[in-house]
Amino acid sequence: MGNLHAKIEAKQDAIKDAEKELKQAKKAYKKDGSAVQKANAEKKKKQLERLLEQLEKLEIQKTDKDENKSIALGTSKLNYLDPRISAAWCKKHEVPIEKVYNKTQREKFRWAIDMIMNDDEEFQF
Repeated sequence: MGNLHAKIEAKQDAIKDAEKELKQAKKAYKKDGSAVQKANAEKKKKQLERLLEQLEKLEIQKTDKDENKSIALGTSKLNYLDPRISAAWCKKHEVPIEKVYNKTQREKFRWAIDMIMNDDEEFQF
């Protein structure tokens, strides 16, 4: 969490710098009015938007980590979910099964994965 917090602070600093640069670029464009200055201002604006999106993604990641630190997601996946349902979901949404189950789990649930992945019909929940 500390590493993620440091990344968020660094991104906020980068956003402040980008806002200053955008302000200067807009001022230069208003003063000069050239196409080069306009392109520079647009470039700075896009850079700022990209940084804001990255900050939002980091904030979401921090929230997810904080909320899920007391939940054992792997336990419920292994003990309470039918592996046929997970395999069918992966097939339906074109997600590689490796993203859901690790190697040991894939070997354990080979019967369900083969049943779903080799069948042309959709699994009925």
